[in-house]
Amino acid sequence: MSEPAVEVRQVRRTYTSRKGFFFQEKVETEALRGVDLQVQPGELFGLLGPNGAGKTTLVKILSTLLLPTSGTAKVLGIDVAEDPRRLRPRIGLVLGGERGLYNRISARENLRYFADLYGVPAATQAGRISKVLDTVGLTEAADRRVEEFSRGMKQKLHLARGILHDPELLFLDEPTIGLDPKSARDMRKLIRDQVANGVTVLLTSHYMFEAEELCQRVAVLSKGRIVARDTVAGLRRLVGGDRTLEVEAYGFEDAEVRRLRALAGVSRIVTEEFGPKQRLTLRVPTGGLGVEEVRAALKGRSEVEIRERRTTLEDVYLDLVEEEAN
Repeated sequence: MSEPAVEVRQVRRTYTSRKGFFFQEKVETEALRGVDLQVQPGELFGLLGPNGAGKTTLVKILSTLLLPTSGTAKVLGIDVAEDPRRLRPRIGLVLGGERGLYNRISARENLRYFADLYGVPAATQAGRISKVLDTVGLTEAADRRVEEFSRGMKQKLHLARGILHDPELLFLDEPTIGLDPKSARDMRKLIRDQVANGVTVLLTSHYMFEAEELCQRVAVLSKGRIVARDTVAGLRRLVGGDRTLEVEAYGFEDAEVRRLRALAGVSRIVTEEFGPKQRLTLRVPTGGLGVEEVRAALKGRSEVEIRERRTTLEDVYLDLVEEEAN
């Protein structure tokens, strides 16, 4: 097998701050607590987690912007701490948000500046800039000031900057955050196109539908730890099933919940309140428990509503993060 594009072993990152009278008290915060991770060449890998889970910290370490406190991280076979200069020309980084662009100059001038920084040969710069502008759909706006751009256009320019030097591996940190639905859809297509062209992509997101649509494998990061990693189908099996039954009524007795929990194939029951109604969410495998068995276990309650649907990545994510919180 080829060498992993990304290989992380027991990476920790601790931030130190001070507080109290004259800031004499030192406080340490562990953003990453022993992360292990592998991404294969040509893969589109998703790193999921809530805000503060450590996603951006890990991406910054892998893209040589931060040093790990301990552990090792290799990208394209290069240790990120020992030889960052050799790695940087081979990777691209796209951070979500408004920063990182010069608003008072045009998109083309922005890319010309970054081409110099990335060491793109002068003889090929103009052609390369035109190509990436066309790739992200900004050719017609290339000579407009960036301050006139919408957020979606700025995010496309971020991506153009990230792929300007033709990297082998692309880190995308929340690339669609804050975008309208059309701009987000356009961005997802651009990401798929990069993978189709042989670029390895590591994508961080807290948009579950986006990761489910794009990623071949995903890892869930919670409180600085990887709590699960697999394909989406594998994660569904991990939480007990690729089918979900939702049972709603005006309150459930403890005995009813116990009967449902005892049914064959029920791996998990989540309870939620919706105003006067209560919802029980059951995770079950394909070919297992059905609606009629649930109705029978509730002894023919007339007011109960039972719906069946496919277990989503969001369901899986919430189950895993909730388990970690407990």
